[in-house]
Amino acid sequence: MGDEDIISKASRVLADLPLCDRCLGRLFARLGYGWSNKERGDAIKRVIVMELHRKYKLQGVLDEADRRILLNIGRQAEPLLKLLKLHADTDAQTEPRGSDRVSCAICGGLLDHVIEKAAREGVKLLKAYDIRGFVVGAKVDDKTRRVEEDIKMRYGLAFGEEIKAEIRREVGKLIQAMDKSLYAEFENPEATLLVEFPTGDVAIQVNSLLLAGRYWKKARMISQAYWPSPQGPRYFSVEEAAWGLLRVTGGERVVIHAAGREDVDARMLGTGRPLIIEVKAPRRRHLDIPVFERYANMLTKGLVEFEIEGLAKRSDIRLYKEETARFKKTYKALIASLDAPLDEDDVDKLRREFNNRRVIQRTPRRVLHRRADITRVRTVYTTSCRLLGAHVMECIIDAEGGLYIKELINGDAGRTTPSFSEVIGKSLECAELDVISVETGFDSRIGAPTELGTR
Repeated sequence: MGDEDIISKASRVLADLPLCDRCLGRLFARLGYGWSNKERGDAIKRVIVMELHRKYKLQGVLDEADRRILLNIGRQAEPLLKLLKLHADTDAQTEPRGSDRVSCAICGGLLDHVIEKAAREGVKLLKAYDIRGFVVGAKVDDKTRRVEEDIKMRYGLAFGEEIKAEIRREVGKLIQAMDKSLYAEFENPEATLLVEFPTGDVAIQVNSLLLAGRYWKKARMISQAYWPSPQGPRYFSVEEAAWGLLRVTGGERVVIHAAGREDVDARMLGTGRPLIIEVKAPRRRHLDIPVFERYANMLTKGLVEFEIEGLAKRSDIRLYKEETARFKKTYKALIASLDAPLDEDDVDKLRREFNNRRVIQRTPRRVLHRRADITRVRTVYTTSCRLLGAHVMECIIDAEGGLYIKELINGDAGRTTPSFSEVIGKSLECAELDVISVETGFDSRIGAPTELGTR
């Protein structure tokens, strides 16, 4: 059975079951190249009809299995069935049923209709959400899948594909043929169309619009993420500041993915902090980058500033949230001495002691309610300080990402060592903190200006 040729195998199947062109061709989908399953099934059926006609001419009769094959083939066999009916020696043959009276054993004769219906509905949905690059998914009912798998196993068919694979491919091809502005995009699709079989219903999952850029916090007491409370937002946030994008995109909400975060009471100045702004379920996405930037800054109240650099991919978020955690950051800290006055020896000692110095930190007490109590080791690369008064100095600190700067200064009751307080033997506190530089190791393509809608 395993060494049978294609025609022999197809004939055995058709002797038992009626199959449409698509479903028959799909049983041999990995044989031949450049054909649709519909073309493949049509070709197989025509060759079988020719073979049966040849057999009839040589023998003058067809057996019961041959007649069942012709009846189960459908439209390709209709002319021969009519011809045979005209001959006197076919008097005992079964009445031809015709293709419109033969229901496919796998799809019930619905597959062509479902593909065409899904493509029409898919185009409408894609246009409604301003989608160009898309991918198609398929959900097939259990009964259809079981019937198809049973046929493959029963007849030893090793070169077929699943019906959902054909639905995905053919719906995608037909959509692109209906509207040339739409294209299949498998790596970074803007939306997924989900086609259900046998109903032909189509749902759309709109992927987020991801914009790469930077933000600056020009004031203190601004959180990065939206911080709700029963009385309303606890602080104005970077996330809330970006809500202007919802006006131009028609999206449902905004989520911020940044390369680290600063405290609520710290400003983000200098180079700004790299971020990806995620707009969920946008209805408009193909706009120029300056338009996105203008709307991003519409509701910032002058407290936050955004620069939009280009589009991002979903995979870029991991780079922003994880791989940047250890990159160098530069801080400016205003430090107050709570007891003894400061002097130039203190400044010089901090410069010497915190030059490529490893610091051991347990999770600060102030964040223990929301972070695990762990110990981490981070490096302070350089420290440069200057006195501003008897009890005040300003320090520029270059450090590895993930180092808690306030605790580096005050020691957090010994949970951070060494600390500035420990090294100079004075009680220090960080009065103000600004982030002035955030280095990244991103690929230069991330956030590069991109012409929206191009492949």
